[in-house]
Amino acid sequence: MFRPQIQKTHVLAILALLNLLMVYWALNSYEQHRTFGFEMKNHAVQIMESSINSLRTDFIQKEINEGKDSESFGDFLIGPQNSVIQTTIGSRISKQSVLNPDIAAMVTEMLIELEINSSDKVAVSYTGSYPGANIAILSALEAIHAEAVIISSCGASEFGATNPQMTWIDMENYLFEEKMISNRSYFASIGGGYDLGTQLGIEGRKTCEKSIYSNGLELLNIGDLEKNIESRMKYYNRDFISNDISVFINVGGGIYSIGDSLKRLVTQPGIIYPGDINSDNNQTMIERFLNDNIPVININQIHVLTAWYELPYPPDITNKYATGSLFYSKKQYNPKVILFAFIISAGVVLATGLISHREIKERMYSSEPESII
Repeated sequence: MFRPQIQKTHVLAILALLNLLMVYWALNSYEQHRTFGFEMKNHAVQIMESSINSLRTDFIQKEINEGKDSESFGDFLIGPQNSVIQTTIGSRISKQSVLNPDIAAMVTEMLIELEINSSDKVAVSYTGSYPGANIAILSALEAIHAEAVIISSCGASEFGATNPQMTWIDMENYLFEEKMISNRSYFASIGGGYDLGTQLGIEGRKTCEKSIYSNGLELLNIGDLEKNIESRMKYYNRDFISNDISVFINVGGGIYSIGDSLKRLVTQPGIIYPGDINSDNNQTMIERFLNDNIPVININQIHVLTAWYELPYPPDITNKYATGSLFYSKKQYNPKVILFAFIISAGVVLATGLISHREIKERMYSSEPESII
């Protein structure tokens, strides 16, 4: 029995399946647009990636860890769990996660949100605990051409810059001398307990002091809370008057920057605006700046920050940079995809109908008319 193509079961099944696929494609389509500050964020990522690779060369030359990545990009920078300059416990996953170059884009995004640009001055305090986050800060500052005044600490928690042959102070100075960065610290403490490295032995404190002095930094060696903070504020205001500083960035858990372990847990990560924390004590640098009406960027609680900015935690060696929500926004339904899907669906149905029409016409002309009795 003659049946045109459009009436055949397998053809109808194929048409139905094709139309379902086109509907699914259209419903799941989206438009992708570059986010605000895309070029700066992308530039920051490139600087951070280049900086880590430059340090890799130095590690290879000094025969430290052979400069090889094991689980994720840049994790050759992770030092031993225990060393003479190791201060407290730490998370290896967090230390790996901030070595992701997209962390530089995250910091740049925060600076953009705070409307920081090349005319603004930035105060920074970081330790050796998160070398990746420190490099991200320096890369972001480089990308927006901002001038910074920085205070470092040599000591590091587990899996930070705990290698005595290459402290964070050494890393920072290397990047500066290689002209990867234009900002660096000139004031540094040993870090750890009372900012004097009380958890460290004599060898650890001497290692940090040697690193600080050999890299041309001034040693901050004050254990008294009030005097330490006053010394830090004096240093920050040495070149900048107080009103010139537009944001304070803290990385890690410096005792006088953010407070003790309990205060670190309750101090929110990311951007902290004046008024977000109620404190009249002025017992930390974060509180001092907030009470002076200066916002703070707190790089801590890495698992929280990476979740907010949709970054991998933990990262792996296959991560692709500059591809996530920090760089591109998505709008549901792409008109071009919807139009293309409609054209395909309608075109196939029309083509099948034309073929069937032609077959029917040919059948009519090739058959003899029946006799009517």
